[in-house]
Amino acid sequence: MPMLTCPSCGAHDLDLRAYDSLMVLRPDLALFSLHCNHCATKVSTLQPIPPDLREEVRFAAVEVGAGMGLE
Repeated sequence: MPMLTCPSCGAHDLDLRAYDSLMVLRPDLALFSLHCNHCATKVSTLQPIPPDLREEVRFAAVEVGAGMGLE
């Protein structure tokens, strides 16, 4: 799992799996929003969807009728 760096405090251990919100832009790309667990800064980042989150994202798409899970 790739770790992100907080732009405010420089902490290097922000984990995409701890996201607050996720906006899927393509089946393999999303806008993640999360908070730094060191300084509480809200961080938004455009990242590839990690392989271990893809099934969760696909399931959520089917649940809301977003279509991407219907391939």
